[in-house]
Amino acid sequence: MVTPAIRVGKDIIGCLRSKYGHVRNLSENIAKLEQEERYLFSKETDVITMLDRKDQIMERTRECTTWLDEAHEMKGKLRELRNKYQNISRCFCGLCPFHSLLKLGKTVVTKTEEVIALKSRVEQITIMIERAPMSVVPIIRKHPEKIDNVPSLNEHVKTLLKLLNDDNLKRIGIWGLPGVGKTTVMENLNNKVRETQLFDNVFWVTLSKGESVRKIQLVLLEQLKLEVKGIHDRDSDQIADMISEALVNKRYLLLLDEVFLEINLKEVGIHDDHEHGAVVFAYRDRDFCRLIDDHIKIERLSNDDARNLFRKIVGDIIDGPSYKKIADRLLKKCGGMPQVIKLIADSLRNEDDPSVWRQLLSDMQSPGTEPVQEMQELYKAFKLIYDKLPVDEKPCLLYWAFFPPDYEVYQEYLIECWKAEQFIDEARKLGKARDKGHAIIREFEKKSMLERGDGEEIEEQPFEEEWEDVRRVSLIGQKLCNLPNKPACSNISTLLLQKNPSLTKIPESFFEYMCGLRVLDLYDTRIMSLPSSISRLINLRVLYLNNCGELMELPPQLEKLKSLEILDLRCTGILTLPEELAQLTGLKCLRVSFKQNFGCLNHINGKPKDLIPSNVIACLSSLQELSIDVDFKNQSWNQIVDRVAEEVASLKALTRLCFYFPKLSCFETFIENSKSWKRNSMGWEDNGFRSFRILVGNHKAFKHLRFSAGEEDIPFALSKILNKALSFELIGHHCAKNLSVIGTKYLKEVEACTIEECNEIESIIDGTIATGVLFEFLQKLHLINLPNLVSICRGSIDSTSLTKLTTLTLKSCPKLNCLFPGDMIQLLCHLQDLQVEDCFEIKKIIEEGSIVQYESLPRLKNIELHNLPRLFSVCEYNSFEWPSLEIMKIKTCLELKDLPFSVENAPRLRVIECTKNWWNELNDSAKDRLRDLNSFT
Repeated sequence: MVTPAIRVGKDIIGCLRSKYGHVRNLSENIAKLEQEERYLFSKETDVITMLDRKDQIMERTRECTTWLDEAHEMKGKLRELRNKYQNISRCFCGLCPFHSLLKLGKTVVTKTEEVIALKSRVEQITIMIERAPMSVVPIIRKHPEKIDNVPSLNEHVKTLLKLLNDDNLKRIGIWGLPGVGKTTVMENLNNKVRETQLFDNVFWVTLSKGESVRKIQLVLLEQLKLEVKGIHDRDSDQIADMISEALVNKRYLLLLDEVFLEINLKEVGIHDDHEHGAVVFAYRDRDFCRLIDDHIKIERLSNDDARNLFRKIVGDIIDGPSYKKIADRLLKKCGGMPQVIKLIADSLRNEDDPSVWRQLLSDMQSPGTEPVQEMQELYKAFKLIYDKLPVDEKPCLLYWAFFPPDYEVYQEYLIECWKAEQFIDEARKLGKARDKGHAIIREFEKKSMLERGDGEEIEEQPFEEEWEDVRRVSLIGQKLCNLPNKPACSNISTLLLQKNPSLTKIPESFFEYMCGLRVLDLYDTRIMSLPSSISRLINLRVLYLNNCGELMELPPQLEKLKSLEILDLRCTGILTLPEELAQLTGLKCLRVSFKQNFGCLNHINGKPKDLIPSNVIACLSSLQELSIDVDFKNQSWNQIVDRVAEEVASLKALTRLCFYFPKLSCFETFIENSKSWKRNSMGWEDNGFRSFRILVGNHKAFKHLRFSAGEEDIPFALSKILNKALSFELIGHHCAKNLSVIGTKYLKEVEACTIEECNEIESIIDGTIATGVLFEFLQKLHLINLPNLVSICRGSIDSTSLTKLTTLTLKSCPKLNCLFPGDMIQLLCHLQDLQVEDCFEIKKIIEEGSIVQYESLPRLKNIELHNLPRLFSVCEYNSFEWPSLEIMKIKTCLELKDLPFSVENAPRLRVIECTKNWWNELNDSAKDRLRDLNSFT
């Protein structure tokens, strides 16, 4: 019995001795494992290097891929083992359990054996084999919706083809709303380009959200037959270099559809030194325009194009008496969006039951949160853009959709409504609110989201119960005749009733439950009075009564509107402002106008009554914007203007002013005493004037300044305004022969200038009088009815003058013989629009013998030549280029028999609007060069 026990004891001791060896030699075993690990991963690096070197002619085996995967997996296991060892090492000194050390030691020994085996196995496998011949990648053609019957979309394809013929344009963009037809245009362009064989390779990539560089690379690799195994493990820069090397000498076009994010083409492998490569982007956000050489906005379809597209799908049934009106309203709902039109028309294809058409229209008009099934895809596209907007901009966009699609909404008006609704309420000053609002609108424009909503003309007056629980009501232009007596709508914040000329009366209790109303617009209605319940509008911020010609007076309850900030009383029948207006101490903007030659008597005591009672303006201490429009023949105004001007001068917060001073002395006194004007000494700061429109006697000066029919010398007070003016008009001046006589030094910041009915004007700028840079910031110049004008510039002027001019208009200048003589044309590097009309002596646009560079008008887009009976030449230089010219309009220019344009020197020219008779008289050479561009009017 003792012998078996001894034998068992020896076995136990042997086992413990073996396990103790794992623990005792742990450090040595770890070192050995790390050594074998280095050998393994050196071998892995050798294999990968071999794969890279022979990748073009050979391909890896599946055995090799399996071995690399196992090596990669082993890295992770060894990393975990090393972390365990480091943690246990901290537990030595008797603190670590012995069984943990045993387990770790055994694992180290096991992993060492596995690493040695894995390293040895690579010698026994085949790493690479000969690459099999690759199949030819077929030419990819799209199958887009045909657009031959949709001229507005087809025109975009033609324009893009012309742009692609210009080697200087390497990045071209098309942008617009989702569903407006960008993809359709791109697909048609894809097919047209292949037909013309303009490019050796055409690549098409549709990018969905989150996809960019890698997806483009994958498409290019596939079509260029560049096989790269293990692409996901490859360095993106290496792939970009391969793509660039393959494309550098090719004529290629890359079409990128549904671009969401900015793409760095260099990371793809597309470089500017690819002389014959071009990229066309289709995107929604206008911000991409700064990254490209040229861009085209895809607008919504015209009414005719929309109807033709709808008819193409559903047939002539839309002209039937039972369908025509429904079709019209459906098309209005579609908003000129081709994708929407197609979706709706497809659902009505072969459907001859009018009730089905009516139900679909009803579904589209329903106020539910989800759209009809046919429009789900488009809805998601819009929602994607909407969700990315900042939180404070989302209600601004939804408010924009509140207006009918054909209603013109002025930006300033919209911003005033936004502020009243507290969407941009953080801006206390109106000027800052306007700046913030314009910035938001600009962002909407960039994202192609600035489109109208789906307002619809109602066929019946809304019932009183329909007003309950509404937040905003828009009844713009709805032919309203009456309103409910006392609608229960305590939550209403905006009420738009404008453009309802049949609305003559508002019920006395109409506003009883509208204490939360902030915006009330009664513009262009024929209401004769405001009800006493208007006193309930204690939160009203803006009140528009302009163009209410039948409204003769304001009710005394107006004084209760303590929150009112904007009051518009222009073009009403109001003969005098009420004294109660002085109680509106929170008013920030007042706009009022008075009929000419007004003189009325107080109906109580028979005494004359002032247009503006004494001290009313002075009490409005919060006024920031004031417009008092008075006809210069109004004698009643002349009697009180000194007193009113003194009250205006006392206003400290004024930033915008429209005012008429009958006498120069009155104006000079105002300039001396105005607290707001004095702040302008520091420049256009927030606490000074932002804009002004001032009429002084026969001198008009405004931040759009007008100066007419006076002496040659500008009074000192006016010169101070001229120095701040952004636009300038000289009308009916009978002495000046040019602006240099008046003093161009006062017009340094002018951006727009109009010279009209000045009989002595011979030139606009006289270089023999004026020196230095002239009209450095001038963008628009209009010259109208100048009987003695012979030239725009006389003599030589500084080469940086007029360089920002974008628009030039000349009308009724009968002595003008040549538009651009001498070297003037060199100055007009930004000119985009040129219009010449009723100039009976003009013979040439660009004078022969002028110093002309071949790219002197690089941005000129539009030329209009009307009623120029002696004009025979636009330009006689064959080498002259018109790189941006798009539209040419010609009317009654009988001597003009030739045009200097061709596909080569005017690649973007897409239409010449003219009469058929004039085209027939054009010489044959010009007809051949300009074939298919004529459009008869």
